[in-house]
Parts: sequence; structure tokens; C-alpha cells
Amino acid sequence: MKNIKKSNETVKHIYKESTEEILSKVDCPHQVFVQGSSAEAVNEAYLEAAARGREEGFVPILVQSDETLAEWLGILSDESYSREAILRQEKMDAEALLKEWYDDNMEMDEDGSWGEEELSEEMPEEAEVLDCLTSFVGYSGDGIEETILFEIPVQNPWEVIAWMPMGGWNECPAASEMMEVCRYWYEKYGAVPAAFSHDTLEFMLDRPVDDEETAYQLAREHYAFCPDRVDQGTATGTIREVAECIRLSRVWFFWWD
Repeated sequence: MKNIKKSNETVKHIYKESTEEILSKVDCPHQVFVQGSSAEAVNEAYLEAAARGREEGFVPILVQSDETLAEWLGILSDESYSREAILRQEKMDAEALLKEWYDDNMEMDEDGSWGEEELSEEMPEEAEVLDCLTSFVGYSGDGIEETILFEIPVQNPWEVIAWMPMGGWNECPAASEMMEVCRYWYEKYGAVPAAFSHDTLEFMLDRPVDDEETAYQLAREHYAFCPDRVDQGTATGTIREVAECIRLSRVWFFWWD
């Protein structure tokens, strides 16, 4: 599909309607990668923007364009939502919040058979290694879905959540809680929220958290943050598999079904 139209020697990019809606709601510098572009080009652009952002005072994020996210971002202009209030909110104890969510998830099975030992014993033959951002890649594998690279004018990586407040439904944390978890993981592990869609979130790290015990404790937090990371995102359905992935990977992937 052609995505460029010329009129009076001016090049006009024709984007998806959802992309135009998202661009109007998240009003900051951006670059659009049209459907079919390579995932490698998007990752390279993100890393270049991340390096430049440290000098120029912004944090880049990648946002997959679709109608669901475009509709959800209507919250940015809703009177019930205040970006400034989210940014000024009192700091939460995110570690305690994750522990509470973890304990709640462990109690979901009334007969008590869903205990931590059963969730943690089995190991896959080969753990998945995540070393690049992929949440915007099309299911066919033939390039990406249309994706926007925003330069969010914030100093701290966790503050991008106030600009991209996805969540607040089912088991996906609300923006205020998600921002505090992102703050906690950045301050403790250097994890930067990097790529969003209406139901996924990816973090990028400079290096994996390769200590085995630390990775396992962190995997428990990943399960608390997003139970589907274990229940639907692993071959064995175990926290131990997520821990091994964390130990080998520079990217953390979350998907809420």
C-alpha cells in the first residue's frame, strides 16, 4: 500500500485514522513508521532517540497504532483525568503494592492447590531471550504494524505513563499504580518503559538482571504486575521460566489478555 502522496511538490504522508487520532492526543515530536516497515529499523530509531533524549531532555516511547488505543486515549482530554495530578502524586510503596498483588493472585484458587512451589518448579528446556522490542510486529511476521515513535518531554522515564495512560481495566494496573511500578523498576533495575499498545507494555534495560536469586524475586513481581506473563506467556506456566528469561534478556514483555 502506498503511503506517500505528492501535491504541489509537497510530500504528504497518509497514515491510519487511528494514527492521526493518537497524534492529535499525544501532542509532542514524533516519527511514524508505516505498516510493513522493518522491526530492526524501529529498534534502531528507538535506541538513537534514547541516546539523544538523554542530552535533549526527553524520553522516547514506541506506540503501536490501533483503534482501541486511539479510543482509550480520549481519557487525556477527559475532565476526570489530569496528567499534572498523576505527575505530582505522592510516591507509593510499589514494592509493597506488588507483594499485595502477588499474594492476591496466589489466593485465587480456593482449594489452595495453586501454590508457589507448583508455579516455580518446572523449567523449560531452553528459556526465551528477549533482546529487542517486538510488541508492534504484525502477527504475520511480515514487518510491523503502523507505529509511532514519540519524544515525550519528561525528565524521568516513569513519567511517560502520565502521557500514555493505558490500563485500568481487568488485571492491568491503573495509570497511577503503573507509573509507581515503573519508577520502582527504573530506580532498582534501570528498566525503562519503551513500547506500548492498548494491551502490551515492554521495558528496555541496558543489561539483563543476571543474578539468579534476584531474577526469581523479580519474576514474582512480573507475575504480580501481569499474571498473563506467566499464565499465557510461558511454555511451562511457571514463574521460574520467567526468571530465566529475565536473567538472559534486555527486554521485559507484558501482555494483558
